[in-house]
Parts: sequence; structure tokens; C-alpha cells
Amino acid sequence: MKIRFKNSLHRKNFTEFISPKNSNYYSSRSKFIAAVFLLSANKLLWERSKSAVVRYSVNFGAIKLNGISTDGYALYKAAKTVYSGDSDIALSELCDWTLINDTTTLTIFTGVILSRSGIKTPNFKA
Repeated sequence: MKIRFKNSLHRKNFTEFISPKNSNYYSSRSKFIAAVFLLSANKLLWERSKSAVVRYSVNFGAIKLNGISTDGYALYKAAKTVYSGDSDIALSELCDWTLINDTTTLTIFTGVILSRSGIKTPNFKA
């Protein structure tokens, strides 16, 4: 499976954040990498999340969610779920096309793969 970013801004946000802060990001905790991948997929969510992401941890309680789109909220919930291991979002919510668009759903599934395999996943292109 090829891992793809939601868009070019997503790729830029993710790689600019991960690369300088983690000299060896290939060996970083995969759950942290997945959370950053998901949070950086939405512009407004990422702007509100950057200060809550420190080295290898994410303080989800510090992220302000007011005004976030449904897709942004789904990305937040998915990031929190893969990071903490709690099931905070239902599969039925991910599959409801009236709530979450296809691109966001695929981004969430990519985040799940990253949480399991990390960046060492075959065909990953940063």
C-alpha cells in the first residue's frame, strides 16, 4: 500500500515538523508519528495542535476544538485514538459519507497503518 498525504500542505506540515525535531524520525514512536500525521492533515487543526505536540508526546487536552470542521474533528479523534489506544471513534462514524469525506477517511486509515508500522512502512514517501 502506498502511503499518501491528504494534500501538499499536509505533506509540508508533517515533514517540516517531524524532520527537524526528530533527527532519527524513522525510529520515533509510531503512535506519535501517526498522531502528528493525522493532526497535520487539517490546516486549522494543525495550527491549534502545534503547541500541544512536544518532542514525543501530544497533550490532546490543550488543543482547542471550537470552530473545527467535522473532518478536522474526525482527524483529532483518530489521532487521539491511535496515540492513546482507546477506541474514541466508531467505525460507523468513519464510514458515514455524510459526516466525513473519502479523502479524510483514507487519511485516517493511513494514520492507523503508520501507528502500527511507523514510517518504515514499504512505499512510504515523505
